[in-house]
Amino acid sequence: MAGTKHLAILVSANGYGHIRRQILIATELLKHNSNLRVSFAITDAQHRRFKVEIENLGARAEAVVGITEDSVRWRHDAASYTDVNLNGWESELKGTPTLINADFVMSDNLVGVLETRPDTVLSGSFLWHEVISAHAISNTACRKFVEREINLLQTHTPRMICNADLATPAVLSLTNPVLMPWMVEELSESQLATQVLQGGSQRSAILVHGGGTRTLDTRVRAIAELLRVNGHVVYTDLEDDSMCFDYQDSTWQKLGVVICRPGVGTATECVKWRIPIVLIHDQTNVEAEFVAARLKKLELAHDCEFDSNESETINLVAKLLSVNKNNSFLKPFASLKKTGINDAANFLVDHWNLTGKPK
Repeated sequence: MAGTKHLAILVSANGYGHIRRQILIATELLKHNSNLRVSFAITDAQHRRFKVEIENLGARAEAVVGITEDSVRWRHDAASYTDVNLNGWESELKGTPTLINADFVMSDNLVGVLETRPDTVLSGSFLWHEVISAHAISNTACRKFVEREINLLQTHTPRMICNADLATPAVLSLTNPVLMPWMVEELSESQLATQVLQGGSQRSAILVHGGGTRTLDTRVRAIAELLRVNGHVVYTDLEDDSMCFDYQDSTWQKLGVVICRPGVGTATECVKWRIPIVLIHDQTNVEAEFVAARLKKLELAHDCEFDSNESETINLVAKLLSVNKNNSFLKPFASLKKTGINDAANFLVDHWNLTGKPK
């Protein structure tokens, strides 16, 4: 089609928050320009989870599956990192001309693309070298990854769309940050009405969520079993669990508490649905700990000593689920600005001069 513009969106393999926000941003961009088409470079797991959402964007959106399988993920074992599983995705990208030669490129937390496409707009609230640096001393591949990423950022100083409340120090110092409010899909009138009607009384289920890294599955299982023994309805993100969370709006609306490793994606969903968070800490992951500290400062999250004090877990969950007290726990959520999706789309429309309007 004459005048058609192509946007390639590259998505980190680490969890689902990255692809979720990119689908929301792309939804708004497609509304702004009827001649825009979008390709999502994602993993097989991300495609399985979000296939329907991508298809719902229509014929101008497609998934290119498998390109980013060998992209950086968080691993506790430093020895498990190699050049391939850190950077292998770049060879796949360079071998896919339709992506690397797209009119516009946006990359969610994958900085290596700057070497080939220095005009790329980055997205995310942390940078992988901040996390991988924990393994840089013991693993040469990690050390080289950290050095290269910092060099690329210092050379190109890319624009980076990020959550203003959660952006890490490296994002603020090594990129040209585009600070955004929370990237939350606005609730519909019916959803808002349901939230008001339910209040705290019917939001009694609990989600225990370790995140897409899968490094905390054992802790997730133990916490879920403790709560179930004490009579709670508990969902988890464990695929072999009979109560595996389905991420549907109707299920989010049942939740009164989310116990989680605080990935930005999970935290954003909790802000959307106004669900108090109980933190599962991952002390070796600096990004997760930074987000945890920020969420506590914003009064959105609470600490709990799961391993040493089972009664503390039970009591804290009961307190957060309390009908009479729940409103006080929800007040911090109400004060947050939640226009980040529209604001990010508007920035990109201006940045790329996407002025066409759908017919």
